[in-house]
Amino acid sequence: MERPLLSKQPFKAIFILCFLATSSVHVALLAIKYLIRPLRPLPARGWGPSLLSAITKMTFRLLAKTRLQYVLCDDPSLNKDRYLLIEPPAAHVFSGVLAASDSVKPAPLGALWFPSPPPSRQNMDELKKQRVILHFPGGAFVIALGQKKFGSVIADTLMKHLKATRTLWAQYRLCDGSPDSCFPAAIQDALTFYAYVLGLGIDPKNIIVSGDSAGGNVALGLLRHLESVQGQGQQPLPMPGGAIILSPWVNVSAQSGRHYDQCTNSPSDNLCGALLQWGADAYRPREELSSEVEAYVSPLHHPFKLSIPLFIHDGAAEGFHEDIEAFADEMMEMNSGRVEFRSTPLGAHDVILLHQDFGITREFEADLGHAASLLC
Repeated sequence: MERPLLSKQPFKAIFILCFLATSSVHVALLAIKYLIRPLRPLPARGWGPSLLSAITKMTFRLLAKTRLQYVLCDDPSLNKDRYLLIEPPAAHVFSGVLAASDSVKPAPLGALWFPSPPPSRQNMDELKKQRVILHFPGGAFVIALGQKKFGSVIADTLMKHLKATRTLWAQYRLCDGSPDSCFPAAIQDALTFYAYVLGLGIDPKNIIVSGDSAGGNVALGLLRHLESVQGQGQQPLPMPGGAIILSPWVNVSAQSGRHYDQCTNSPSDNLCGALLQWGADAYRPREELSSEVEAYVSPLHHPFKLSIPLFIHDGAAEGFHEDIEAFADEMMEMNSGRVEFRSTPLGAHDVILLHQDFGITREFEADLGHAASLLC
């Protein structure tokens, strides 16, 4: 994939300097404009949240133009006691569309525990008490978000409401434009992370698979694969106890950017079409996709049967809302009673990261209460 001119030096540095010089003026003008409620993209939303959404959207545009992939990321050496390198499981675990090919193969991966690693197998009594959330973070398949700033917020929130003891922050491979980083790399990685947690001796029923945004897409891919291999071939990995996906990106089409920009809620949301187009172009394989692969890459209109509970959540005012609601309806129709969908009013993309700033914590925690009823 050809990199844009602004992602190369010295043009990248010049553009970033220009952005920093002009953005403060832009933000100041928006701050004045949004004092008038009817001039806000979503008049029902407060001044602060409206301005925060605009600033976040501007930042994502900068990342998309310059191809910056790491945002406030931490040095793993600073978390030696919680950071680990995970090797892929045996080759037979990767079957079907996830099987290794000449271009995309399973690879070793780094992961981070919150708040600390679980007890060892030598302490089976404590191990049996563990309830682990395996979380795949968002980032449009092309951006990694800092574990300390973003990971701790998500881990603490989910552990509190879902009665979990540990969270594994599972950063799958980012797509960098090379053929070996596109689909199915991220789902192969999800399988590697899941096999690792099982290998610790954690009861599968005590594992909750979780993901936000693109990570929600990855979580769905993992569940789809696990369900597809049950009862087939060599001993398959067991299903987890349940799953929760937050603002999942379910419509990863070749026209993702244009589609998003045309969505009803996109003007008031915090994402931008340029970021999503970058992610879709990088994640989708170059060749024409079979219907089976398309279902993994872009789950909308490709529902599948589930044997475990799945909770789907979004912000009612986010750009993805219409797609997420349609996908949730498809999944609920196919899996009566096992799938539940909730939307937080006035919420933008990734409510879990923004609910306090948006003043919608009470509403969001009520939604998480429904998640706990389904999954716990």
